[in-house]
Amino acid sequence: MLRSLRPYLVVLGVLWLLPAVLVVVLHFSLPDHNTGGQCEGLGWGCTLPPADGVLLLGMMASPFLLAAGMLGCAVVAFVRSRRRRTSAAPGTSRRAGVTSS
Repeated sequence: MLRSLRPYLVVLGVLWLLPAVLVVVLHFSLPDHNTGGQCEGLGWGCTLPPADGVLLLGMMASPFLLAAGMLGCAVVAFVRSRRRRTSAAPGTSRRAGVTSS
């Protein structure tokens, strides 16, 4: 069963889990204050501290990563169904599940 889920887990791991872990690690490892006397916050020439900037970028990227993960899973399902259909088609000499290298 795990073998049949492996392509989906790879897609979701790369597009959902890896960015989430990266945001958490960067948020806790980057400084939470600005250097050089810059004011903190948004607007009027102020900038976000690096730790908060990572959170903002993560929130802005999350809808696109969600859509990419869903699209990736749809592509995996489509490719797997096409492979099953061609391997089970009459007149083929290959057995289902056997691929040539």
